[in-house]
Amino acid sequence: MRKAILSAMAVLILAIPLSAAEGDGYTPTISVSGSAEVSMKPDTASFSITASFTRDTTSEASAEASAMIGDAIAVLTGSFGITEEDLETSFISASPEYRWVDDERVLVGQKATQTLEVSVHDLDSIGGIYDQLMSLSGITLSDVTLDKEDKSEAYREARMKAVLDARAKADAFAEAAGISVGNVLSISDGSSYTAPLYRSANLMLASADSAEGSSAAFYSGDISVSASVDIIYAIE
Repeated sequence: MRKAILSAMAVLILAIPLSAAEGDGYTPTISVSGSAEVSMKPDTASFSITASFTRDTTSEASAEASAMIGDAIAVLTGSFGITEEDLETSFISASPEYRWVDDERVLVGQKATQTLEVSVHDLDSIGGIYDQLMSLSGITLSDVTLDKEDKSEAYREARMKAVLDARAKADAFAEAAGISVGNVLSISDGSSYTAPLYRSANLMLASADSAEGSSAAFYSGDISVSASVDIIYAIE
C-alpha cells in the first residue's frame, strides 16, 4: 500500500512541471542532424617550388636561391603560359647553418630559402610542368592540390541534400515513436571543404620512369564539398 502511494506521488510530482510547461506554450521537439557530400571535377591545381642553398655568405646563398626560383619562373611563364597573377612568393628566409661535429656545434655557412606558390588552370599541363621543373637542380616540388574556382553550385546542392537527409531521419524516428513531424523550428548550418592531395611529385616521376621519353603522368580525381545541418522540428 505504501509503495502504491509513493508511486502515485511521484507521478503527480512529474506531471506538475510538464503541465506547467505545456501551459507556458511548451512545444515538444525532435532534433536531428543531416549530412551530404557532392563531388565535382577540379579545374585548378596548385603546388609550391622551394629553392634552398647554403653558402659562405648570406648574399651568395640568397642570390643562388633567387636565381633558381627565377629559372623556375622562366619555365612556367615561357613554356606553359603561367601569368604573374598565378605566382606568389610565400616564404623567404636567411639564417646561419650549423652542423654537429664531435659534439661541437660548428657554423658551416649561411642558408637562404625561397618558396614560390604556383596556380595552374590547365590540368593537362601538370605532367609537363613537373618534367621541366625537375630538370632544375636544387629545387623541391610539393604535392599537387586540386581545387575548383567556383564551388557555389556544389555547396548549394550539398546543403539541400543535407536538409533532405535530416528530414528522412526525423521521419524515421517519428514513425518509430508513433508521432508526426511538424514545422522546422531551427536550422544550424556547418559546411566544410577539403581539397585532398592527388599524386605526389615522386609518384608522377615514377610513372614517367616506366616509359622512356614519356612525360610524367598526372591523374586527377574528383574533389568534393560537404555540408551538415542540425535541425529541430516540432512534434505534432
